[in-house]
Amino acid sequence: MRIAALAAAILVMAGNSAVSAAAQATPADSASMAIGTVLGATMGRIVGEFEQGGVALDRDIVAQAAMQAINGRHTGLSLDRAQSIVDHIMATMQKSVAVVDSFDTASQERFLAEAAAKPGTVRTPSGVVLEVLTEGEGAMPDADDSVRISYVGFLSDGSIFDATDDPVIFPLAELTPGLAEGLAMMRPGGRYRVTIPSAMAYGEQGIPGIIPGRAALQFRVEMIGIVPKQDK
Repeated sequence: MRIAALAAAILVMAGNSAVSAAAQATPADSASMAIGTVLGATMGRIVGEFEQGGVALDRDIVAQAAMQAINGRHTGLSLDRAQSIVDHIMATMQKSVAVVDSFDTASQERFLAEAAAKPGTVRTPSGVVLEVLTEGEGAMPDADDSVRISYVGFLSDGSIFDATDDPVIFPLAELTPGLAEGLAMMRPGGRYRVTIPSAMAYGEQGIPGIIPGRAALQFRVEMIGIVPKQDK
């Protein structure tokens, strides 16, 4: 993610009390409120992802700095310096799992059970747990289709092992079996939380330095669209 986008999107988190229901009298005011609401909700999720990854944040300072940047005022950091700090934080979050070689099976089974216990979840025969955050519309992808997605991948300890800055396209056939199974049950526009047992992910070995062995994985994923095989 880029700092410019981070600063712009977090505007509504500043809690500007000057914006009130009465200010929605004109189309411009209504559009401003709508855009601010969407951007604020998005930024709330992004800030939450940093916090879930173990980054201590003061949301008041985040909002204050964002407002200063949006209005063209100096925040105390140059844009390049701020971007460098964020890049370092994200790299540290991704590397933090390298100290763990493997997880114990019992802890991963508990992680899966906790995910499956949430209301409205579905657990497939293979053990993949699906939680619908937002239901999509249209057809589901076929096995030989590719999908355009955005995602954040978590380990059971809450650390982030992978995340997209921009939507990416993957052939379903090239993904881990668990993620492919979950995506095959989604529709464009849908947002799911997909929790995958180790056997449907990277198994006993994991990916050294990135994903511990025996790790169950959880993805918060949005399906942007489907790319049929003949269109690739």
